[in-house]
Amino acid sequence: SGEEPAALCLQCDMNDCYSRLRKLVPTIPPNKRVSKVEILQHVIDYILDLQLALETHPALLRPQPPPPALHAGSCPAGTPRTPLTALNADPVRGSVNKPGDSILCR
Repeated sequence: SGEEPAALCLQCDMNDCYSRLRKLVPTIPPNKRVSKVEILQHVIDYILDLQLALETHPALLRPQPPPPALHAGSCPAGTPRTPLTALNADPVRGSVNKPGDSILCR
């Protein structure tokens, strides 16, 4: 059917995205097999680490206006994030694709 090639193409695109993430995130062990969920957890942790580094960088500690309010899915620095397993179990919060979303790694 016409949907099979499109689904296969999407799967290849997603596999390419995961491969790129493995190369870009230094905390992912290069010689160890990790699941896609583990890759995403490393990516989230790495982004949070980068955000914390930016927030605490001496050159940026000058008085600044308060940051904009966080949206519902955000975690302020220092608070634990919701594990992906919990997000996957919640059909409302677990939905990934919304209208207007795009795949950034293309």
